Amino acid sequence: MLNREQAQALIKSACASKFHAVAILSASKQGTTRFANSEISQNVTITEGRLSLTLYDGKKQATTATNDLSPSGISALVASAEELLKYVPESEFGAFPFSQEEVATRNNGDALAKEFDTQGRANYIKEGVKVLEEGYTASGALVLTEYIVAIGETGGGYRYANYHDVAFNTVVTHTTGVDGAGECISYNAIPDIVGYFRKAQTTAKAALNPVDPPLGAVTVVLSPTAFADLMGFVMRMQGAKSVEDGVSYARGKLGQQVFGENLTITDDYTNPALLPLAFDMEGNPRTVLPLIEKGVVSTYVYDNKSAAKAGVKSTGHAVVSRWFSGAVPMNIVVEGGDMSLDEIIAGTENGVFVNEFHYTNFVNARNLQITGLTRNGTFLIENGKITKPISTVRFTESMLDAFNNIAAISKERELVSGFGAALVPGVKIENFHFTSKS
Repeated sequence: MLNREQAQALIKSACASKFHAVAILSASKQGTTRFANSEISQNVTITEGRLSLTLYDGKKQATTATNDLSPSGISALVASAEELLKYVPESEFGAFPFSQEEVATRNNGDALAKEFDTQGRANYIKEGVKVLEEGYTASGALVLTEYIVAIGETGGGYRYANYHDVAFNTVVTHTTGVDGAGECISYNAIPDIVGYFRKAQTTAKAALNPVDPPLGAVTVVLSPTAFADLMGFVMRMQGAKSVEDGVSYARGKLGQQVFGENLTITDDYTNPALLPLAFDMEGNPRTVLPLIEKGVVSTYVYDNKSAAKAGVKSTGHAVVSRWFSGAVPMNIVVEGGDMSLDEIIAGTENGVFVNEFHYTNFVNARNLQITGLTRNGTFLIENGKITKPISTVRFTESMLDAFNNIAAISKERELVSGFGAALVPGVKIENFHFTSKS
């Protein structure tokens, strides 16, 4: 992988244009060990690199990209951007000044890289498969990824980060077809991979012989994974561009009580469990922001353009993605409660425990209405105990309602991956709507 000096040389080469230039280099080296039917089926390492170049001529700007990082590839990239610049119309803004503020650096990943090399990944999978009982098989993947992010511009401004993560997922399936899942991500600590195999099998065993689900308004207890799925939809609407475009629930709600008083959410890149990237994709330092304080919408997140329109400073949350534009919170921390998840379940007379959602999508972004399905372990709660498994059920619910009906929040939290990372508790929600069997 490219060190700081090598990445800077590529950035400098890309910025060698008569026009003002901003270049973004993203590279990764991903070692993946896949397994199916409890046997390792594939081990592969893929190294990728992408260089994006934006040229500015006043308010005109042109962006091109390449994965050819050779001198000829970069020369072609520059030539392509210069040619494109001739034909594009003026934009609302020209180039923004590159931030000169210092950013913190966090060295991470050495322990992960040593522990989860090719042989290490194979050993963990073999040990995990050993704990499975007869009649159960596991499939999934264990992945170690090293990332490089570098950003620079004509004036010499430069940012560089190098970090690792390890991600694991497995589905343990019984011969009847019933399954359970376990997954995790970590940026620094060594995760208990074998423990996730055990968790997945425990869920699969409990899920045998499912009964029909209840429909209508029910009390649900959501695992951190399930809650993080719903939380992600809310956080995507926290960006100033979404607010400006009129698609966000938060438009006109700044400083207002929108959710229950027991919900507090912060974006905190300094949390050692979260994404170790101290700047955004425009080179601006990230800031620690209270997003939701006791149910009140505290702030939006800004990139350069949305900040300029609002007359404020960028918060350091710009993204470059096929799925999003503008700014998105990347390091979500949800404040925990004072009960364990087991105590929350014990205090629930009748309800449903949801281990995981999937195929979740917006129905209506403005009122945060979401629909999706349960999977990999959904169970009735009767008299404070998890009892019968239930079959897959669809929910349709507005988070404006759901997050006002949070009756309890667990004190333990889990790191969940998504668009960035989130440290999230489990929750109990009243009057959550299951709409149909699936």
